[in-house]
Amino acid sequence: MPDLDHLSVTGFTTDRSFQSTHSFPKPSELQRDREQHGSALLRQLAKLRLDAEALSLERAKRGLTTSTGMIIAIEFSAQAKFDVKALEWRKDEIEVLTVAQSGGGAQVVALHVPEGKLSALETRVRKYLSGPMTKHGKPPHTQLVNAIEKIRGAAFAELWTEEAAPPAPEKATWLQIWLRNGARTASATAKAFQAAAVQFGIQVETSYLSFPGRVVVAAWTTRKALEGALRLLDLIAEIRYVQPHAEFFLSDLAPREQAPWVQELLQRCTFAEPGTSPYVTLLDTGVNRAHPLLEKAVAHEDVMAVDSEWGPGTDVDGHGTEMAGVICHGDLVAPLAHDQKLDVPHRMESVKIFPPAGANPPHLYGWIMAKAVDKVEQKNPGRSRIFVTMTTAIGPGAGMPTEWSACVDQLAFGLNGLDPYTKGISWGTDFALKQRLFVMSAGNVPWQGWTQYPDINHSTSIEDPGQSWNGLTVGACTDLTYLDIQRWPTYALIAQGGALSPASTTSRLWRNSWPLKPDVVAEGGNATIDDTNVPAVGPSSLRILTTSHRMHQGPFAETGDTSAAAAEVARICAHIRARYPNYWEETVRALVIHGARFTPQMLAQLPRGAKKRDMRELLRTYGFGKVSLQNSLASAEDAPTLIVQDTIVPYQLEKSKVKLKELKLHKLPWPADELEALGEVAVEMRVTLSFFVEPNPSRRGWQSKFRYQSHGLRFAVKGASEDEVRFNQRINKLDRLEDFDEDESLSDPDKNEWQIGAVLRARGSVHSDVWRGTAAQLREKSHIAVFPIGGWWKDWPGAERAGKSTRYSLVVSLRPIQEVDVPIDLYTPIATEIAIVNAVDITT
Repeated sequence: MPDLDHLSVTGFTTDRSFQSTHSFPKPSELQRDREQHGSALLRQLAKLRLDAEALSLERAKRGLTTSTGMIIAIEFSAQAKFDVKALEWRKDEIEVLTVAQSGGGAQVVALHVPEGKLSALETRVRKYLSGPMTKHGKPPHTQLVNAIEKIRGAAFAELWTEEAAPPAPEKATWLQIWLRNGARTASATAKAFQAAAVQFGIQVETSYLSFPGRVVVAAWTTRKALEGALRLLDLIAEIRYVQPHAEFFLSDLAPREQAPWVQELLQRCTFAEPGTSPYVTLLDTGVNRAHPLLEKAVAHEDVMAVDSEWGPGTDVDGHGTEMAGVICHGDLVAPLAHDQKLDVPHRMESVKIFPPAGANPPHLYGWIMAKAVDKVEQKNPGRSRIFVTMTTAIGPGAGMPTEWSACVDQLAFGLNGLDPYTKGISWGTDFALKQRLFVMSAGNVPWQGWTQYPDINHSTSIEDPGQSWNGLTVGACTDLTYLDIQRWPTYALIAQGGALSPASTTSRLWRNSWPLKPDVVAEGGNATIDDTNVPAVGPSSLRILTTSHRMHQGPFAETGDTSAAAAEVARICAHIRARYPNYWEETVRALVIHGARFTPQMLAQLPRGAKKRDMRELLRTYGFGKVSLQNSLASAEDAPTLIVQDTIVPYQLEKSKVKLKELKLHKLPWPADELEALGEVAVEMRVTLSFFVEPNPSRRGWQSKFRYQSHGLRFAVKGASEDEVRFNQRINKLDRLEDFDEDESLSDPDKNEWQIGAVLRARGSVHSDVWRGTAAQLREKSHIAVFPIGGWWKDWPGAERAGKSTRYSLVVSLRPIQEVDVPIDLYTPIATEIAIVNAVDITT
């Protein structure tokens, strides 16, 4: 089998100043009776001023000196289109806390108003009432004031940001309290709230997480207690549930005694030595490393627990040891069945994130993960790692971020999850990002629901933290279809080979704006249903063979579902990292996705004449397809893969405004002569762009400065019929001449040849698509541009992110999809051109 290294491309990039070609219409204004409307709003503000004075007196009596403002709610008309970022007046330090939809599509915005700053609103309403008309013949501040229906004090409902109903008033429960941070340190904010909350009978955990502008703590309290505290404790920005923990759905089948098989396999295994080898860090129930197939991959000192009081990180549950077997060896059926050498090019370390008895106290899940990451990095800071976790929780659905998924994104982006900011949201002067790769399971459909396959899978959302933008979320498919009818005469398979595993969750019900998840699928096993319509996990021929945590009872166990699928993807990531140690985390993620393919069974679910909606459902079920170690790991003569690792500065500060800065134009080394010789032969080009974002998970509308992603990137490929000038004009407004006809269409001339399309693929922080056409057309498509779009780095000038560079990886592969009679070598001419350019760079 061809096994050529991928081709790293440097020296083929041009930086260009950039201006987006997109324009956005201004929102229409709602018409009002000026006198009547303005007077009504002033009366409402006068009432709030009296409330603020009473609030100040009550705080003084209680000694609540850290709270000096109030939270108000502004109801906007459903007919008005108003950007809520315009409500944040920096001079007055007014801050948007939450944005919610009320009945009929109207918006309700909760604002924190510092003491004495209600005048900022009053002044604008008074100018609206009596100020001179603008040059457009309208009262001052018309767009803002006419959009407002009502101004009032905020209640619990405005700060409750879950879609699920809040708890009953008297019911004590654990809740997430999201706090305003401002210029304070996260530690100071958390301590101030803990001290003040005692007066209201609210028990606050000492652990916390920090995000841009927010600090998150967990509190044991009632809704009634919080309602009484909201007026007085103005640090509170929003309130959410602490999500319940999901089931692991472990197989409970008895293991077989297979010790001789283990010994025979061990003789064929080569294990990586400590030192420069990559590590897979498993965050799970621990690992029993005494298993012969694990002890040479996991050192004794690399088995830890997140809490030192739990003792050693050994596995009493079994799940962690089962996952370790898949991470090291994959499904053991294959290596046991043949006599080939088995290379394990990576090592493992384990952090137990569950106590030896009982359940975790309801800390923030993200804090537990951040603490586990910090533990291994403090102990062995120089190791190259891939983190993997199979633990999930029932999330909010719809793809919305949580503190847990945002913590994964924060860690992946390169920040310290426990305390990422020195002050406010500053990174600090000597700060350097440390990017991390996380592999996560998508979560499982309970086996009791498998009778409704696949409808139950389509309607069951991927679980928290699988909605992470930067993480590699793994669903499950299956090729395991062998069922012994003689032994199981009343059983029937649930899933066809090549289709979705019965356990896999999907993101079909998510909103369009959230990432396409899962990213990929891997083998998760199959299941059966008997003649009484009762589903069963297994039999064993439909499960994955792995290592048992009870070696004395037998060396093997069965596993499956999205946990096993995630373990397999972590193994693939480790193989990529071992072969290409200089590849970034963004690149490893890109290669896993780039190597995935839709099976015929997956594509058969698309109707004839499929629309983009049908492709969307396919992507939100299977991601970009089933993973392939071979596709991700190596190139071939007729299928080269080019790797670009580069940085871009998305934004710049220009006259106190943050604007788009640059695009990167990659003129890739292209086998032009070879493609021309192939002529009308059908070929494909696959392009994957991968980058990590800094998260902003507060639920403030996720628009403009409150967007979740720090920045966005897109790629565009030159059309076969375009010249370079025309291509640049299509993507960059700065390349358009003064006499350019703005009404002229500049859409991608090859847009119909892309499998997914520019709009649908642009979800999340990894974009992948496939173009299919002729070799003669592909000859003209060597130019690929990477350019920025908006994000909160751009819309939040106070964040001071303008001028910051960020990394991205671009993976491009070519291959014929039509058989020809002669050998095809596209790899060598590309490699030769790269070598020539690199030699010139060295000499100059």
